[in-house]
Amino acid sequence: MEKGYVYTQGDIIIEPFVFTKILDLKIVQEINEHSKLYISGIVSDEYDYSDKYVETCTENTRIKVSLKDDKENITDVFYGVITDISLDSFNDVKTLNIEALSYTYLMDIEKKCRSFQCDTLTYEEILKEVNNSYSSMCMIDNTTNGQTIDKLLVQYNETDWQFVKRICSHFNTAAIAYCRLEGIRYSIGKLGSDYLHSLDEFNYCVKMGLKDYRKKSKSISNFDFNAINFVSYEIKTSIILDLYNPIEFRNKYFYVYKCETYIENRVIVNKYILRSDKDMLLRKNYNEKLAGISLEGKILDTKSDVVKVNLEIDGYSNRTDNTEWIPYSTVFSSPDGTGWYCMPEVGDAIRIYFPDADEKNSYAISSVNLESTDNEKRCDPSVKSLGTKYGKEIVMKPGAIDIISSSNTMSLDDGGGINISSSSQIYMNAPDITLDGGKISIRGKDEVEIKQGGASILVKDDVTMSGGKINTQ
Repeated sequence: MEKGYVYTQGDIIIEPFVFTKILDLKIVQEINEHSKLYISGIVSDEYDYSDKYVETCTENTRIKVSLKDDKENITDVFYGVITDISLDSFNDVKTLNIEALSYTYLMDIEKKCRSFQCDTLTYEEILKEVNNSYSSMCMIDNTTNGQTIDKLLVQYNETDWQFVKRICSHFNTAAIAYCRLEGIRYSIGKLGSDYLHSLDEFNYCVKMGLKDYRKKSKSISNFDFNAINFVSYEIKTSIILDLYNPIEFRNKYFYVYKCETYIENRVIVNKYILRSDKDMLLRKNYNEKLAGISLEGKILDTKSDVVKVNLEIDGYSNRTDNTEWIPYSTVFSSPDGTGWYCMPEVGDAIRIYFPDADEKNSYAISSVNLESTDNEKRCDPSVKSLGTKYGKEIVMKPGAIDIISSSNTMSLDDGGGINISSSSQIYMNAPDITLDGGKISIRGKDEVEIKQGGASILVKDDVTMSGGKINTQ
C-alpha cells in the first residue's frame, strides 16, 4: 500500500509571490472543469512592496504552487492564470488573496463559429486544428482512435474548451485539465497510465449515486448499467494523485473523479472522490444554441437532391473536397418520386437549417432575397415567377401566364387569348389535330402550303393545286 509524504503548511512555495505566512490554500480538480486555485496569506507590510503585487498584475501574470519535502525535493501541484487578486490591509497586517485557473482557461475566453465537414475528417484532426490557435499546447488523445465525424460538426458561439468537451462527450468521456505542468495541458478522457495506485485509508465515506444511475442508464444506450456501478468513495490521503488515475481501494477498482487539496490542522490534505469506470461515463452533449438557427452559405455543388455548401462562418473558404453532401429541402416530396424537384445552381445563396441541436439532422433550405440585377422581376408581389440562368422562365401574372424559352414564348392571357411566338419553327404533331372556331385565319408572309399525301395547295401570289384528281365547285 502506498504512503505519501505528509506536507505541512510551511512546505508551500508560491511563485512569483512571497508570503510570510500562508493562511489558506485550496486546489480543486474535476473532470470537464478547469483546475481552480484559491490562496490567501500574509505578505510584507512594506507599503510599496506589497501593493505592487496588485498594481503590477496583468492578464499575463502566472502563478505556480509547489510543495517541498524534508529532503528539499519539490513537487509542483499547480500552474495557472490569475483571474482575481486583492490585498486587504488591516492594522498594518496585509493579506493577499489570489484566485487562479489552470492554463486551459485560455481556451475558454473567446466564442467562435466554424464548421467541420466531410465524412473522412477525424476527431483527431479537428482537435489539432482547435489546438493550433495556442502556444505551449499539449493534448493527449487515447480515445478517438481515428474515428471520423458524422457528416457535419459545427462550433457555434462556443469557446474552444466548450467545443472540446462536447467532442469528448461523443465518446462518453470528459476533457481532463492538468494543472501540474506549465502550459495548456489536457487529455481526451483518461491519460492512458496503467499504474495502479493502491490505497488503504481507514477514514472514508461511501455513497450510492442513484440519481446518476437513473440518468445514465436512460441516456447512454451502448453500455449496461447496474446500480452497484454507482457506488463511490470519498477518501482523504497525503498521496498526490491526478484525475483519472486508476485506484485500488477495498479490493475494488476506481478512477479519481475529483480532487481537493487544502490545509487542515496545518497539514496538506488531498480529498478524492473515487468512481467506477461506468460511473465516469458521460452522456452525449449537444450545443442547444444550434437548435432553430440557419447558417448562410453558397452552393458549391449539387447532385440528385443534395448540395455542398460553402458557409459564411468559415469565411467562404470551403472547397468541394472538404464539404459534406447535405439534403436539400423541397416544397413537397413523396417516396415514389412525385413532387417538386428544383435544385439550386452553383453559386446560389443558401441556408443550412438546424431543426434541433444535433448537426446530423441539418438540411439546406432556400435563401432570403438578395439584390437582383433585374429588380423589375421582384418588385410586384402579385407576379410570381420561376426562372433559370439558361433563359427559361414561367411568369404568372394576375391575368396571364407567360412561358419563355429564350426567343420562344407562349402567353395565355385571360383577355387576349393564347399567343405563341417563335424565332424558328412551330411544329405540332398528333394522330388527329382539330381546329374549331367561328373564324380561322391562316396567314403566311411568303406562302401558305397545305399537303396531304400526293395532293397539295400552294398559295404564293397565285393558287396552285396539284393531285391525282382535283374537284372544284
